[in-house]
Parts: sequence; C-alpha cells; structure tokens
Amino acid sequence: MNGHPDDSSGAAVGAEAGDVTRREPTVGGAPVPLAPSVVVRGDDAGGHDVAVDRKLRSFLRRRGARSDEIDRAAREGWLSLLTVDRMLMPGKPRYTLAEMSRRAGADEDFSRRLWRALGFPDLPADAKAFTDSDAETLETLIDSGNSPLLVGDDEAAHLLVQQVRVASSLFARYAEMLSDQIFEALRRARELGVSDVDAARLIVENLDWRNLSRLNDYALRIQTRAAMWRKLGAEDPEVPVSGPCTVGFVDLVGYTALSQQLDADDLAGLVSRFEELAYDTVAEHGGRVVKMIGDEVMFVADDPLDAVEVALHLATRSDGDDLLPTARAALAYGPLLAREGDYYGPVVNLASRSVGVARPGTVIASAELRNAVGDDADLVWSRLWPRRIRSIGWVELWAVRRPEPEAG
Repeated sequence: MNGHPDDSSGAAVGAEAGDVTRREPTVGGAPVPLAPSVVVRGDDAGGHDVAVDRKLRSFLRRRGARSDEIDRAAREGWLSLLTVDRMLMPGKPRYTLAEMSRRAGADEDFSRRLWRALGFPDLPADAKAFTDSDAETLETLIDSGNSPLLVGDDEAAHLLVQQVRVASSLFARYAEMLSDQIFEALRRARELGVSDVDAARLIVENLDWRNLSRLNDYALRIQTRAAMWRKLGAEDPEVPVSGPCTVGFVDLVGYTALSQQLDADDLAGLVSRFEELAYDTVAEHGGRVVKMIGDEVMFVADDPLDAVEVALHLATRSDGDDLLPTARAALAYGPLLAREGDYYGPVVNLASRSVGVARPGTVIASAELRNAVGDDADLVWSRLWPRRIRSIGWVELWAVRRPEPEAG
C-alpha cells in the first residue's frame, strides 16, 4: 500500500525482526533478488567492518532499519541501497494481509485485490509484510471508496481498484525513470572514488522526496483539471465518446534494424531523444501524448489542423536531428472512445495501421481529416491511390506537406 506523500511506508529490508540471513530487499515482504550487476557496490565492500557515523545510523534506525542490518549493508557495500529503501519505504512490518485488513476495517479479499492492482503478487498468509502506515493508507482508501461522490451503486469497489491499477501502472514507469537517475548518479560517484557510506550520506542530503511529491501532486491536479474541461465542457458530457478528435501515430523508419546495431547506451539515448522531441512538439502545437510505444508516439489533438502541425514538425525535426532516423506519420479523424487515459475505436485502428504506408519523412491522413482541415494556404494535399489496410479494407488516404518555397 502507498504511504503518506512525503513519508512513504512499506516493508523493511529483511521481512521480520532478527532475519539477517536474507540479503535482498523486499516489496511488501516479498524478496526481490538483485543480481550482482544490478547492485552498485562501493569500493568499501569486501566483507570487512565499515564504520557508519552516528547521524546516518540514527537516520536509518528511525526509518525501521535494524543495527545488524545496517552493519551488514556497510560491510557488503550496499548501504546506499539500504538508505534509498528506508527513505522511500520507512517503517517496520508488523501485519499479515489479514491482520492489516482487520485493523483497517477492510475485507481481506478486497485488500488482496488492491495489492494485485498495485502490481504485486500474493504473499504467504503468514508473511508480516505491512506496516502501520500501510494499514492507515488502506483505511483511507476504503473511506474514499465510501465517499458519496463515488458510490450509490455496486461499482464503488470496482472504481477504487481501477484507480489503484491505473495509478500504479503510470507510477511504475515514473519509478523506472527515477531509479535510472539515482542509479546513474551512484555509478558516477563510484567512478569518482566516493565510498558507499559517503554515497549513502549524499542520498540523505539530496534525495528530496517532499519536492517530488509536490511535483506529482501538481501534475495530477493540472492534468485532471484539463481532462475535466475536455469531458464536462463537451457538447454532450453524457456520452463517453470523445470526438470528433484527431489521433496520430509517428514512428522512426528503420528503428528495428538500427536497434540491433547500437549498444545499450546509444539505444537508450536514441529513445530518450525521440521521447523528448515528441513530448515537446506535441505540447507545443496543442496536442496530448497518449503513450510512447518504443519507437512510436501516439498522440491526440482536438483541432485537426493542430494534429497536422504536430506530424509535420516531428517529421521535419527528426530528419534534421543527427541522433534520430527519419520519422513518418499517419493521422485519422473521428469519434474516439477514451478510457483510462488511452483511446480506442476504428479511427485509432486506421491511424495505427496506416503509418506503415507512409514513406520516410512524409505524413498521410484519412479522408475524414482532409475534409475536416479544409483548404489551407500553408498545406499541400495529394490524394493517394486507395490502399487496402489490414482488417479495415480499402481506404482513401491523402499525403500532406508544406508548399515548396518560391524561387528567388
């Protein structure tokens, strides 16, 4: 369960008091094995006793780490990992799932559904994996599920599980990004000769979870406000279909072959650069990124002309980027089914499957989008031969580009 925004709770390293035989950290009491290549060990690792100053030891003890656990982490060179773990998930595990459920006034089966919605496997029935803060969070979730704003029928439990599942899915990706940054900072510190104990001190001094929590809260609020305006400000807010709307797919040509030639660092740099370019360009022209799918970005825009601008700029900018291969794009216009931050329906299928028809550096669009945009002096439209699209049939497609600059 999630803890308070600035003082998250969870299972400690080592699921039960006195357990020093297990080296792996835990998630809700379930051990997470770490391969040697994953743990960034300090030069002070090697089985020898390493001094841990009183301030750092006190910090870790207040967050649930045992003295023998701290000594072992320092001796084996993973004190920095223990420090991150205790900062993010402080507290001592006291309860099994059943015990936590009883304390929170929740049904045990429902608690298990929420735990699975967070993305974690079932725990042994006797595993004391949950803290006081876990129980408090569960109680808060149950109370929110009983809010008059959310209930009035039998869907309350389903809605709460849905919220937890979607939030966990989104934050899992965010967590991967944050952990990559922390890992890289620790790796560089090692290269500069910083010891594991000193790295742990740097983590305590520099990892400001309160500021990250404020960012998360702000981003969620402003995104929810924008989504509510799109939905409740629609002509017919009773209809759960967004539309008409434009959906676009932009991918990198030759990415599969290129990815087999690049090493891991170069490939990560390419993907990161494309993601940065996609998010900046889509936002700049009034669209919204739905998701990144490897070398492909899916986006939506309420104004079809905005969608065309996004696609043309992405194609142009990728072509002029030394790091990226050329991009191509496909756009389609019509009603979309919006659900849990994603979009579905025939219009999405058409755009997704048409992108393979586009030549490198070009943008193609459905006939519906061509008609919606109308004539624009800054765009040149060319009707393509009808194409047969898999599982859709024959469709009319158009290519769109900028006019050629006038001579002289």
